[in-house]
Amino acid sequence: MSTSFYRPLFARATLLALAVGLSGPFLTLFAIDLGADAIDLGLLQAAVNVVPNVFQLPFGRLTDRLGKKKLILYVGSMVYFIIFIPILLTQTPKEFVLLLSIQSAASAMMTPAFLSLIGDATSMENRAGIMAKLNLLNGFGSLIATLFTSIAVYFIFGTSRSGFQFMFLTSIVFGVFQTISIHFINEPKTKPVKESTQLFSDLIKIAKTNPLFTQFVLMSSLYGFFMSLMWPLVGLTLAKVHNAGALEFGIMQIASMISYIVAQNVFRHLFDRAGRVPVLVFARAGLLVFPLMYAFSPNMIFLYIANLIGGVFAALNDTGVLAYLFDSTPGGQRGVCTSLYNLATGMSYFVGSITGGVLIALGEPYFGLVLALQYVYLISVFGRLAIAVMHQRLIETKKSETTLRNALIEELRSSLPRRTRDQSTE
Repeated sequence: MSTSFYRPLFARATLLALAVGLSGPFLTLFAIDLGADAIDLGLLQAAVNVVPNVFQLPFGRLTDRLGKKKLILYVGSMVYFIIFIPILLTQTPKEFVLLLSIQSAASAMMTPAFLSLIGDATSMENRAGIMAKLNLLNGFGSLIATLFTSIAVYFIFGTSRSGFQFMFLTSIVFGVFQTISIHFINEPKTKPVKESTQLFSDLIKIAKTNPLFTQFVLMSSLYGFFMSLMWPLVGLTLAKVHNAGALEFGIMQIASMISYIVAQNVFRHLFDRAGRVPVLVFARAGLLVFPLMYAFSPNMIFLYIANLIGGVFAALNDTGVLAYLFDSTPGGQRGVCTSLYNLATGMSYFVGSITGGVLIALGEPYFGLVLALQYVYLISVFGRLAIAVMHQRLIETKKSETTLRNALIEELRSSLPRRTRDQSTE
């Protein structure tokens, strides 16, 4: 495929990142402003992570069966952004979580369709590079949107509820542009897959006939539990421990996005050179920086640093997961396999998020909020590390050209200006 073929895909990814980035990073803060407690925050994380993953399975099958990926993107986009209208009027955490659940179901329509489009338009040779660029554009769009929202809300609206309404309104505006951009995507011609109506037997068949995919789903689900364990804790740490507002939330997200974007650009060829598995192990072990630094941060500066460091590993993890997922699934079943992966990891996110919220609710009366948070963060740290090491058992899908260490050094050197590279080799 020529470069021009991918431009509409890149444009849509950027516009969606702008639309979601204008309000997405502040959902937890809005819930706390509505009076949410630890259990409510656990339910919120479940709504935004579990609901889309659960619904991606039927929508993934629908994508493979109909083959009308652009049509599904249209419908999902319209529903997703229309839901922002009642969100503008919500008054309680429970109402907010319910509306987010509906919105997340609409998101589930878009994800398998868009990923299937990408899978059809790429090959194993260029897939990791295309995914890295898409993730780069997603990070760049989110960075610009969050930077704009943070500054605008802080200087114009302060701590008033109007600031959140401004976020949601601007998300609607960019959501309209994102929906229009779908028209320009060139959908590769593929034959619809005639699947049986026996959903669960089909899933069992996939698990039995594709052990490569099944093993990856199992590892990712175990890792997802310990990763999501800390999600309900983040908002409490920021708002209750460090008294953070919209500006601090925004700076934290921006720090993560900057390092995410830089890492996507610097290490975009790392997976093709060092192989999928070594980088996945490296990335998922590195993500323990989040719970570790959140557990013992004396002030917001440490959290900004945590997000700068963690953004690098998050970029490597996101690209690695998608590359390995596409490598281990056949073209005609990418929609359902992607949805099955998201369903499994989504359920682990649900259990992890609820468990994190419940542990805090149970532990706070005995240990106090800060100590209870630290205990749960440490459970996340050790769990992430153990499962990341277990990823070494995954079967490699892309033969490595060199070691991870050498690939990292070479990628860093190639990203430096020529004069600097020449001086470093003298």
